[in-house]
Amino acid sequence: VCDPDLAPPGQHVLSATVQYSPYKLRSGWSTQQKQRFAEQIFSVLDRYAPDLREQVLATDVLSPADIEHRYGTQGGHWHHGELTLDQFLFVRPVAGAAQYQTPVDGLYFCGAGAHPGGGITGLPGRNAARVIIKGAK
Repeated sequence: VCDPDLAPPGQHVLSATVQYSPYKLRSGWSTQQKQRFAEQIFSVLDRYAPDLREQVLATDVLSPADIEHRYGTQGGHWHHGELTLDQFLFVRPVAGAAQYQTPVDGLYFCGAGAHPGGGITGLPGRNAARVIIKGAK
């Protein structure tokens, strides 16, 4: 969104992450379905930013299937798994293999699938390193 070539001078890029969009649709993620989904998103955003839709020159909707195909994330999860109660905080990514340690001795989770989740924060790696250092003492 910081690349000046993405928008004409004086214009801007709006990037919206829409959590919990379904991976599979009965009709599939066709171009028409993506446009419909964008319209639904704009109808919500318009409540808080009136006339936003009229300011938009172009849209690009990445469905979970697109994200899976483009970035190799299973199910299109940029968090590498659902952020639901059974995969959250101390049980991330799953009970029995959480807190960065796994049942395999010396193998640790340190990616987006570990607490605190996806994004590009580096926190799962930092936290895993702290667990490893603590265990080495």
